[in-house]
Amino acid sequence: MTKTLAVLVASLAILATACGGGGAGGPAATTTASQAAASASPTARPCCTKVTAAYSNISADDWLSCYAFEKGVFTDNGLTVDLQSINGGTQTSAALLAGSVQIAQFGGAEALSANAGGGDLVVVANLAPVYPYKLYAAKGITSIQGLKGKKVGVSNAGGSSDIATRAALKSAGLDPDKDVNIVPVGSHANRTAALLAGTIDAGVDDPPEDVELVKAGLTVLVDLAGQKLPAANTGVIMQRTFLNANKETVQAYVDSLTIARVKMKADKAGATAVLGKYFKLDNQTALDGAYDFFMNEVTVPYLYPEVVQFRDAVSILGAGNPNIAKVDISKMIDRSFVQSAQDRKLGG
Repeated sequence: MTKTLAVLVASLAILATACGGGGAGGPAATTTASQAAASASPTARPCCTKVTAAYSNISADDWLSCYAFEKGVFTDNGLTVDLQSINGGTQTSAALLAGSVQIAQFGGAEALSANAGGGDLVVVANLAPVYPYKLYAAKGITSIQGLKGKKVGVSNAGGSSDIATRAALKSAGLDPDKDVNIVPVGSHANRTAALLAGTIDAGVDDPPEDVELVKAGLTVLVDLAGQKLPAANTGVIMQRTFLNANKETVQAYVDSLTIARVKMKADKAGATAVLGKYFKLDNQTALDGAYDFFMNEVTVPYLYPEVVQFRDAVSILGAGNPNIAKVDISKMIDRSFVQSAQDRKLGG
């Protein structure tokens, strides 16, 4: 299924392409895993409410929604989801603010900036509550201190990869604005390509997209995911007006993501097949590595958005935008939908 989405926000034109159609289910899991997946039963809802949703990058951060789309989990929860891919968090935020999509998955930092600018976006879940990255550097750079004077790539200024990169540099005692040259390249895919081409010296990446970086001999300087630093890396976000008018739909969407994770834990083959489809990748070793990385180091059974996850974004963005400090994060997040899913034990 392919669909073109044209969004005009000020002078910004955004092109979005719909996700591919449904795929076949994976092989049967073990009895224990199958029983766990079967126990994650949604509240029965009539079929089907149409929802237009979007994600900001082809990234394993959005694996749960892609799996839910491909395996019919959204439909089981009474939703017909038109799942769009928009290239970059800033562009995805713009599409949401323009009303071209109803639910969007992108960085909490972009949502924070939008609200500081007068928007009223709400984060109802967080698909990546820690930074899901490794910081890669070109051959010959063996420590983070070796990045002084070098070009470090991010997707967009103020976006998730920018916040993660700056947090990693600051934790190592480097000043991101003085010691390195931060270079926005537009998207996750562009960042990987720039690392391979050598037009940037370092940048964060994650499995399975980092498989080519590993082959090229680039060096991992920091495993951010392993540090378990709280982050609002990929939120499930919508305008407050939509949330207030469509709470059952929002609950069904959050339920679907929660159940998708349970099913993925019981269906590694099916989960990696979905990821391979979206990345156009048939390297099973890389796909298995991505599965282990995200299922064990990044995702959690219940995808609560938390105030602490915005700490780095507030600190970093607030240095250049006084309106950031005026945003009440506790009012920007709504934990009730994940809480409902947990009360019904949908995540196991």
